[in-house]
Amino acid sequence: MLKNNDYRILVTGSGGIGGVNFISALRIANYNYHITGTDFNRFYLEFPQVDSKYITPKHSDPEFLQIIKNIIEKNKIQFLHPSPHSEASIIAKNIEQIKTSTYLPDYNIIIRDKLETQKILEKNAIPVAKTEIVSSLNEIKIKKESFADDEVWVRMKSGAGGRLSLLCKNVVEVENWIELWVNRGIAEYSDFIIQEYLPGRNIAYDSLWFKGKFIASYTRERLEYPFKHISPSGITGTPTVSRIIINEQVNEISNKAILAADPKPHGSYAVDLKGNKNDNPIVTEIDSGKFHTTTPVWGIVADKLELDSRKNLADYYCKIGMGIIEPETLGNDIYPEDLYLLRHIDTGTWIWKEDGYKVKIL
Repeated sequence: MLKNNDYRILVTGSGGIGGVNFISALRIANYNYHITGTDFNRFYLEFPQVDSKYITPKHSDPEFLQIIKNIIEKNKIQFLHPSPHSEASIIAKNIEQIKTSTYLPDYNIIIRDKLETQKILEKNAIPVAKTEIVSSLNEIKIKKESFADDEVWVRMKSGAGGRLSLLCKNVVEVENWIELWVNRGIAEYSDFIIQEYLPGRNIAYDSLWFKGKFIASYTRERLEYPFKHISPSGITGTPTVSRIIINEQVNEISNKAILAADPKPHGSYAVDLKGNKNDNPIVTEIDSGKFHTTTPVWGIVADKLELDSRKNLADYYCKIGMGIIEPETLGNDIYPEDLYLLRHIDTGTWIWKEDGYKVKIL
């Protein structure tokens, strides 16, 4: 039952992994959150711990925005968190029509693709992978042969979770992979880029900013992905095993990259980096306006370890976004080094350390 002192929050895409984790982190915050969730999948909408829920169409449906506006009005929503990137972009594009608080970057920042981001970073002397643009089948051979190494990474210019990406070893593989998706009508040649293959560590940097002011960050290394053996790229979106690392070089490069991409960052910004042959970190992607799927889970870890409650970034983000508290800088590396997060389908989520320490948190 809704109480007068409840803070009314709407989480769209709440049935996805990121949405479920975000809501779980709010629930352990011991705060008066009344949470409304939406999703286009009626089965997934059973997962999050919401007080009320609505089935909505996909973000691409012309009715999506109006339905979200109706839910905000009907439920007197005080804060909106669009969980998936696709829905965050729709909300940001129509922000003037949204009659509640949000904590999002500008629309043009959210929708920027990998290629445009790369050009901005390169201009600002930030390390990025060598990249070639594909325009047609005929030019793939010459583009592929411009790389020093045989192996190259073929990927989409936009999209999360390693969408349509593959490590290719020769021209024929590159041509066949791109042509497959073009022939199926799923993509155009111009949707693809060919990039230098970076064999080093897979690193994720997550950060929170407020009107250009840096608030907090942490860095983790992705070690395992679910069902990677059945994915052509070996990447399936969200890791089953990751560990906290502390790396000043990653902090410096990531913050410079974010400020190059957005001189006044506001909200959540995630940077993906990959190690080159010498394992020096190279920026491969910047996502703004969304949390990585496990970002809220580390807030649950912080609660279990009895760390500063502000290190529950989902909770801190909502309170800042609603104006409940003034944002204070927590700094880089807010979680302890060498802390592992282990998770998989039907197995729960665990904190683990090399010394055998293990606690189930979800």
